Amino acid sequence: GICFIMDGSTKEVANPRSGSVVSVADNETVIDSEEGEIQLGNPNIQRQKEDILYHLGLSNLGSDLALMFGDTRFVCMGGSAVRAEKFANKLATRLSISIPTGMGLTSVGKTERFSLFKIGPIISVNHGMGMPSMSILLHEITKLLFHAKARGVSFMRIGTSGGLGIPAGTVVATTEGVNGKLESCYEQIVLGKEVKHETLLDTDLAKLAVSLSNVAGKEPVPLTNDFYEGQGRFDGAVVSYSAQDRIDWLQKAYDSGVRNIEMESTCFAAWCHRMKIPGMIICAVLLNRLEGDQVTATPE
Repeated sequence: GICFIMDGSTKEVANPRSGSVVSVADNETVIDSEEGEIQLGNPNIQRQKEDILYHLGLSNLGSDLALMFGDTRFVCMGGSAVRAEKFANKLATRLSISIPTGMGLTSVGKTERFSLFKIGPIISVNHGMGMPSMSILLHEITKLLFHAKARGVSFMRIGTSGGLGIPAGTVVATTEGVNGKLESCYEQIVLGKEVKHETLLDTDLAKLAVSLSNVAGKEPVPLTNDFYEGQGRFDGAVVSYSAQDRIDWLQKAYDSGVRNIEMESTCFAAWCHRMKIPGMIICAVLLNRLEGDQVTATPE
């Protein structure tokens, strides 16, 4: 594991690949808050009114969120609840946070959907699999930090992915998310209309990750809507494309600079850019997709 120390700074970066895609955040209402605090784009959410964070099992009036989470600086998230707990315990060890004898780290709130752990200034939480689940967590964890008046917070997705042209075990830091069409945007249908958001991530965080560890580089990551057909796999229950179609798409992605494929990058990147929260994605590669589809890598 690696312990990152970051200052939480952010900056605007022009995206030459985005074309006509415009961030909706430019036209959204921003809630006034103290400098460095999380800002929301919804005037209906007020600190003095009850806001139920349903999937986390918390509310702003039912718990003292400022006391519980006000010192948060980093939110580390991955797909699995088991990994979130293991990561939390590793952080406790690395940060020399002692736990009383006979006790252990326990999750905060309810755990039907997400498992959230707080270790010093760090939240470790799972976001589930795919964009719909991640979107729910991003909304509620951002509102939680707004109510907690946390300042200078950075978001990090730490996960696994398939690789393109790189061996299993490689770690890749991401600069932006691209969709299955290899476009730098996250697409949503909102009230029957298509809305697009830019998918830039904080380049300083990616550079820091590369400088501190054996990371492959700073690359765009394509987001697909599923694990099998959306990623051009041949090991699903059905297949709707030829072997040549598959290799053509994978090679096109590789030639555009993509080095790994996963299912949450554009949603995560668009949210961080839209909310002006410094964000980073760092993923371990489980296999080289140019060589096959079956995941046989061991945890080691």
